[in-house]
Amino acid sequence: MDKTETYFHEAHRMTNFAEALARSINGAKEYIISDYEIFLLACDIYRKRSARYLRGEHPTMDQYRNAREILKKANVITADKDYAGMWQVLSQASAPADEIVCSADPYCYISHLSAMQRYGLTFRRPEALHITRPGQKLLKKLKEGRVEKDAPKLTFGGVVIEAPKVLQPRHPDVVRGRKIHQKSTEKLGDWKAIRRSKARVSSIGQVFLEMLTDPHLCGGMQHVLEVWEEHAKTHLNDIVKRIDLAASGVVKMRAGYILEERMAAQHPAFQEWAKKAQRGGSMVLDPSLPYKDVYSEKWMISINVS
Repeated sequence: MDKTETYFHEAHRMTNFAEALARSINGAKEYIISDYEIFLLACDIYRKRSARYLRGEHPTMDQYRNAREILKKANVITADKDYAGMWQVLSQASAPADEIVCSADPYCYISHLSAMQRYGLTFRRPEALHITRPGQKLLKKLKEGRVEKDAPKLTFGGVVIEAPKVLQPRHPDVVRGRKIHQKSTEKLGDWKAIRRSKARVSSIGQVFLEMLTDPHLCGGMQHVLEVWEEHAKTHLNDIVKRIDLAASGVVKMRAGYILEERMAAQHPAFQEWAKKAQRGGSMVLDPSLPYKDVYSEKWMISINVS
């Protein structure tokens, strides 16, 4: 009998509600969880009446706080050491940073050099885990959308009951011993879930787009060119599909130059991309380096890196 089972068996203060809540938390298979998410589980218990002797028609904040104290003492949850205001689920095995950050934050995803490594596009092993997360304006909209979506779960007798606030965790500089590099954006990119994992990662097309928008986060433009020349033809359709959706004209110019002039790749989309090229501009292949008087006539871009 483990410590949790022993506590439930011996502690006379344990309520049926707290025990049911413990089962729900462990069944959720989350590494870390917020008060808001636990409270939603509590609402589900009340709605299904899946525990005996429930008091009232819905959970109250006082009942929740009392149950949470029992869960802490029963070694079901403990304050997470990295994420303030969140709870580590002790029934789950320890996990690396990439699993933890995506479990803590439902809107972030692994990106840039870390995503390149995931796809086998680079042999480099970044010291920091690169993630992309929503900026403040977008985050506000996402949180409002979640509150609206979850309203039926919090509604009892036609009234939305009091619940903990939706928490958007602040990613610390270090998670589970690994440095975290964050990029905030008001327009999240395309990502996909990783099978049998809590982690999410930029889609393959998105990774190639990130190499052009943020080469400094992808090992530098010289490394980006090496990766494109080795792998881009394999993923050409995914790259074209994602670049087509990009609002930035310079991204299309960079992609077109690399694919067509450096790699001799062909695709009907290149002609449309070339229309974005503007003579007389100061567009450069590597945004971290100054303009150089060597350029592509078709793509109207300074080739400021060899």
